[in-house]
Amino acid sequence: MKKILSILGFSVLMISLHAQEFNVPKNYTLKSPTDYAKYEADIIQCVNWLFNTPLNEQDQKRKEANQFFMLWLTGAPNVSIDIKQEIVTFMEPNADLLMIFMGGWVKYALENKDYKNKFQGNLKGIEGVIEFYQKNINFLKKDKNVEKYIKMKEKGTLEDYITKNL
Repeated sequence: MKKILSILGFSVLMISLHAQEFNVPKNYTLKSPTDYAKYEADIIQCVNWLFNTPLNEQDQKRKEANQFFMLWLTGAPNVSIDIKQEIVTFMEPNADLLMIFMGGWVKYALENKDYKNKFQGNLKGIEGVIEFYQKNINFLKKDKNVEKYIKMKEKGTLEDYITKNL
């Protein structure tokens, strides 16, 4: 039993280390639909890296990752994000949270091949923001809107809120 737990623990460690090893692609081309499809796995790794890397680490790499992600997203033929002001209430003062929201949406869409589901996109985006905010609370300004979402999730009302505001 100890051997199995050791192997599982090692596997989890290797997966988390792999997520931290993301390298922003260099000299990428985003012109045709096949170009975008070719980078889908990189986009998922990019989003995972952005989620898992604390805000106080690797600032230059975060800028490059954000740029790669945004360039891909603005031309991606399959994925589009509908930002509703009633749901994305945290654009100020923490701009990084908007990137995390979009990352959560895109990651869900790519992993599930569910490109049109606005409810799930918003839900995964908000859940990503909540998790990222809680992990980086020491590096972000307090945001009453995100804290409201944390309370909704704890009470089980977050999904209803999203549904009502779509």
